[in-house]
Amino acid sequence: MNQVQLLLLPVLLGLAGAVQAQNPASDRLVQFASTRPQLANARAIGTLCFAGNRLSARLQDDCNTLVGNAFGANPTTDVSVRRALAAIVGDNATIPIDRSGLGRSSLTATGVRANGPGYAALLAADAQTASLQLDGGGVGSDWSLYVNARVDRNERERSDREDAFDEDGRALTVGFDLRTGASAHVGAAVIWGQREIDYGEDSGALDTTDLALNLYANWQGATGWHAESLLALTRRDYEQLRRIAYGLGPAAVDQRFDSRFDGEESLLALGGGYAWNRGASTLDPYLRVEVVDASSDGYTEVSRTPLAVGAGWAMEVDALDETFTRGVLGLRAAHAFSGGSGVWTPYLDLSWIGVSGLDAQAAQVRYAGDRSDAVAQSRLNFLLEADKEDNRYGSAALGLSAQWANGWSGFAGYRQNFSENRYRQAQFDFGLRREF
Repeated sequence: MNQVQLLLLPVLLGLAGAVQAQNPASDRLVQFASTRPQLANARAIGTLCFAGNRLSARLQDDCNTLVGNAFGANPTTDVSVRRALAAIVGDNATIPIDRSGLGRSSLTATGVRANGPGYAALLAADAQTASLQLDGGGVGSDWSLYVNARVDRNERERSDREDAFDEDGRALTVGFDLRTGASAHVGAAVIWGQREIDYGEDSGALDTTDLALNLYANWQGATGWHAESLLALTRRDYEQLRRIAYGLGPAAVDQRFDSRFDGEESLLALGGGYAWNRGASTLDPYLRVEVVDASSDGYTEVSRTPLAVGAGWAMEVDALDETFTRGVLGLRAAHAFSGGSGVWTPYLDLSWIGVSGLDAQAAQVRYAGDRSDAVAQSRLNFLLEADKEDNRYGSAALGLSAQWANGWSGFAGYRQNFSENRYRQAQFDFGLRREF
């Protein structure tokens, strides 16, 4: 959603409320709404049902059942209509563009690159700006190949506007580095990843397949200064299931809606820092700025049982778009140990992350069974608001990198976010590299 749309959001909600409040069905149904998405949905349902001839037969029947029960229930004591309205709301429509789903395909280190035995190797900031910093002054191999694997586990707590979810993800990275001089190298990587989200209370699922291309360039000065850049381009394929289940009237509703759509993300990261070396130890404060643009296509849900009750609640969702900037201030520390089998370097990375330009998003939706255009009326669009995300949180990583004989190196690491409202995010990374 762009800045103009965000500014107009309260106005649109207010105008919609003023018009729909004149409708007795809307007036009655909104008394059962307990969140802003439910309120917007109740107003839309009340307006559409009242018209009588602008809906498909299936949506008209489902709508009449809901509104009829609302008129026969006590808004204070009856919970059946309230539960039905809560189940109908498609609050998962905003999830594909949540910050929790952004940047994942790029969060994979491109591997371990040391400058030969006896030199410390440090993971780059957040494993996202491509490779390990070089701490020695010599020139190693001109190029190398690497493969990395990532496994992550993430959770989100339920809020008034969005469901809770559990997420499992994995990614595989294959790439190469090319040294362009004594202090610089460039590289590229292809990343394939998958994520599965299961929403709370068995309300649905979202499966995502990522394919990304990373292009990067790093520079390491002789005095300790270093700079990194990364361009990550990601294509995403989404498969979503939304489930509606509630008991209202003689027939219980248990509907499943499928949808499939695509998304894209571009990330540009620029960073740098200064590494202090004292013997085999290194301390490296760094700063990075990332600009992210992410979008998902619009889609239409399809019921698995289109003739059954509740099938009328299938939705059409417009495309979503979000652009924001993320700043990272961090500190890395490492100490190298020489052994008979190679050089081993445990490391610690702490960072504080600030996000700007990201605000509460709203998905513009409508019911697929809305046939208003067939009777010379406009189809009724309404907005489902998402939560405003936490824009200040931290990240900590702990791991071990190693440099062995014959140009082999590798690493293993664990990263976890902290102080991020609603989210718990953890990530494991493993990698191997071969220099030629």
